[in-house]
Amino acid sequence: MKLLMWIDSALMDIAANFKLQEYAGNRDVLITTDIDLVLKSAVEIDIVLGDFPREHLSSLPKLIWFQQFGTGVEWLSEHNYLINAPFVLTNCSDDHHDVVADHLMALMLSVTRNIPQFVNSQSKNQWQPTSLTKCENLFQLRGKTVLVVGLGSVGLAIIKRLVPFGVKIIGVRKNITKSVKHVSKLFSVDELDIAAKEANIVVSSLPKTAETSDLFNEGFFNALASPSFFFNIGRGNAVDETALINALETGQLNGAGIDVTIEEPLNKESSLWTTPNLLITPHVGGTYNDVMKTWRDIALDNLRLYQEGKELRNVVDKKSGY
Repeated sequence: MKLLMWIDSALMDIAANFKLQEYAGNRDVLITTDIDLVLKSAVEIDIVLGDFPREHLSSLPKLIWFQQFGTGVEWLSEHNYLINAPFVLTNCSDDHHDVVADHLMALMLSVTRNIPQFVNSQSKNQWQPTSLTKCENLFQLRGKTVLVVGLGSVGLAIIKRLVPFGVKIIGVRKNITKSVKHVSKLFSVDELDIAAKEANIVVSSLPKTAETSDLFNEGFFNALASPSFFFNIGRGNAVDETALINALETGQLNGAGIDVTIEEPLNKESSLWTTPNLLITPHVGGTYNDVMKTWRDIALDNLRLYQEGKELRNVVDKKSGY
């Protein structure tokens, strides 16, 4: 049998190559990003590591395990015939959450401290005057209530970063019987609008599933306490973008920051670009200079666990979508 490492060979240094060969056991190893070469060996490949094109997974009849790079598995909805396929799916979620949480905090601090407007003024060589009585766009986090929706690894990493800012933290998750450190109150997804009434700041770290679509809608934004801010570091489908635009234009929301949108790349004609007090970053929350090496090392470590007959890291429930 063969093990496929779908990666640029330049990212496989001597140490990584040694580990790959060692952990592969008696399998032949194929390191390539040439799909034609892969398809020639398709009937022999049973393990795939890397950012392999999802549409070609069905061409590997003996596939038993796919270690994908990255975290999101929304591609399963586009290839739903793979949901019941017998292979195990793992991702890179447990070494990915810190940088995503860092990016969320960057969005939150930028919006609440009006940084985008100051950057705009700087680009025009303008010193923007502010007085103690005219500072309606400057807020502090201390004393605010933050609602974190989605308490997976990213949500928990965000909570850890929020604690020193002196906020009250409440959360939404499926299983509300399991307490979460630093979270004072838990709500079910069905209680989202009830939780909104207590929150000044909302953070979504939800994955893309059928159950998460349009959770943040007009009713939700209208229910928020004042002042109110919204941030999305999860997936764009969770937000009714028309409702988000309306909430910002009417002042119901004081500000928002999103790293994800329903359509990516975001269409140049989208109204989101010109919505007031909205900061948009282009789905870079999980991206950093060494991300590919990190994912490579996670894949190699999981391969070691597989070779040793131990439980794999980051096993995905394909039916649940996370």
